[in-house]
Amino acid sequence: MSPHITVLYFSAASTSTGLFEQTIALPTTTSPDSPPDSDPKFPLASLAALLVSLHPNTGLDKVLESSQWSVDAVMIPESEVASVFLRGGEEVALRRTVVRAISDPESFISKVPLPRSYNHIHTDDVAYKKLDPNEGDSLAQTITGLADAGLLQDEVVDFSLQDVIDQTKSDMPLRLICTEDGKLYDRNAIEARFRVEHAPFFEPTAVSSDPDTMIDAVQTSFAYVMFSHRWEMGEPLYKDVEGSDVFSLPESPGTRKLQHFCRHVRECGFRWAWSDTCCIDKNSTSELQKSIISMFMWYRNSALTIIYLGDVSDNSIEALKKSIWFLRGWTLQELIAPNRLLFFQSDWTLLITSDDLPIDNYKASSTFRNLITDITGIDDASLTHFDPASRTPTIRQRMSWAAHRKTTEIEDIAYCLMGIFDIHLPVMYGEGTSAFDRLQIEIMAKSDDPSLFDWTGKSSASNSLLAASPACFDPFTPPIVDPVPVTIRLAQALHKVPFVTDIQRGIDKLTVGLFNLQERVGVNAQHPANYLAGAKIHCHGFEYAVLDVEETKAMSDARKVASAQGKELTVFQYHILAESLHPVTVTLTEPIKTGFGYGRVQSKYLCVFRVWDQSLATGRSSEEDGNHPLRQPFVAHLLISKPGGIYRRVQVKKRIVAKLAQSLEFRMVVQLRTLMVE
Repeated sequence: MSPHITVLYFSAASTSTGLFEQTIALPTTTSPDSPPDSDPKFPLASLAALLVSLHPNTGLDKVLESSQWSVDAVMIPESEVASVFLRGGEEVALRRTVVRAISDPESFISKVPLPRSYNHIHTDDVAYKKLDPNEGDSLAQTITGLADAGLLQDEVVDFSLQDVIDQTKSDMPLRLICTEDGKLYDRNAIEARFRVEHAPFFEPTAVSSDPDTMIDAVQTSFAYVMFSHRWEMGEPLYKDVEGSDVFSLPESPGTRKLQHFCRHVRECGFRWAWSDTCCIDKNSTSELQKSIISMFMWYRNSALTIIYLGDVSDNSIEALKKSIWFLRGWTLQELIAPNRLLFFQSDWTLLITSDDLPIDNYKASSTFRNLITDITGIDDASLTHFDPASRTPTIRQRMSWAAHRKTTEIEDIAYCLMGIFDIHLPVMYGEGTSAFDRLQIEIMAKSDDPSLFDWTGKSSASNSLLAASPACFDPFTPPIVDPVPVTIRLAQALHKVPFVTDIQRGIDKLTVGLFNLQERVGVNAQHPANYLAGAKIHCHGFEYAVLDVEETKAMSDARKVASAQGKELTVFQYHILAESLHPVTVTLTEPIKTGFGYGRVQSKYLCVFRVWDQSLATGRSSEEDGNHPLRQPFVAHLLISKPGGIYRRVQVKKRIVAKLAQSLEFRMVVQLRTLMVE
């Protein structure tokens, strides 16, 4: 006869809630070498799978529910019962509860409030009964008997611990340097060492061990330190260390640096170290791809990151500010991602910039963080709590961090930013500047942040809305301010447009109550996401036709000087009047046609474009308070039309800041559209 097990759980199958006991038969497995009369074994995973299959819609809602338990004693919904034993990752805390329940059944029973009522509920397959409080002991004895008999123990503990190991391995680099012998070990070899050193954890009696103790042992044994530095001549590669060790390599500046790093890691109390020079087999395209994509995560999960500044000595703050380490592309994520940092100078002594600097983690010092902020422009919150998946900082802010950074390979300026934007791209060396184009397109597909287009300078060769490089996002401009009205001629030009006069007369007679973008567009209105199709970006936003363009006095004077010297202008400045907007001044890197009379029917029609921002769909404001997002100054783009209804972004030297004219604000509904930009 198959063995039976009594399971304790809460059920939603009845209108009256209470603790239920269920007795079910389980499939058994018997070892071929076992005596005929030996106790049969059955896997706990089978139990979980069977319980869920018996109750696909109702039944096992919670295995344990009690506020008196510790934080690890969490509720386990029916849908997660199987995952507690079958999957890894985020359910580690759930497994701890199960282990404790079986290893300490008396505590398990005593913590659960048993109902006093007693009745039976029958189904075709199993029988349920509400427990009488006097039957608590028998249930405890049942669970104790299972534990004493060895049933479930091995698989509960091994599966729980193995899951923690697997998750830890998946979050760490593919291979590490052992600072004891200098050899390379992959993830499986590191696990093998752990199993040898902690063999008691994997024995049947391990069920009595505290899960926290086992988890702490895994975290300590698998902890690793990352290295951040600038490459030098003679850096040892994977092929040099494979089959040897870092302490036996031929003498070179790169070898000495690696050896110093490993020794310091060992002195800090860690066994495992990682360096990008020798821990990645760059001849394996798949390994290189995985390493580049995972780099941010590896630095984030490290126990410590050691930064070596070969061009800084004598604790010089001035030398620190000029260090080339702050100008390299890959070091950006190596600064932001780690939770713990230590800086070493050229002689491999700690860089001490102040007396109160903590020698175990420089990021814990607000004084040091302020110094790093002054050097890099990265705000304090991002240095300590940066989350790539968050909406803040904005895309423009993140891009500005890399504006002055360089990489040896052109493609790396995009690849080194994947972790900053939580983006995964196929790594294809040889594609050149297309890598940065692909990065921006992936960001556009993932985020509706309009600051992706808030840049100046040279555009990408593939699309005028895309920047050529992160340098286009520099400098990071503080919050925009109200534009200043320009020439009298432009102000008077408003009266040249008949419909403007009519609208203004109408507004004089009409008191506009509430202006609410949600009411005009609809709170659930479909605002298409910006996307790339047919080499054109379909961009959603507000279009304002340009009515008049004139050169600024400064440009007219510069043109005269350049003409006298036989030179050509490279910067062009204009005053622009666009419908519904206050006059604005634009500084461009290409000339545009001047004069009054621009219209949508004309060739090379100009418009000012405001990319849609989701914040525009929220909030209410009166006509007087001026607090609605539509009333605020915004970053605008100057577009010029081409045959076929296609647009091109005019290259600007300085960002264009525009503002809606208050009296024409309600016209925005007819100006909301999607344009194709190439």
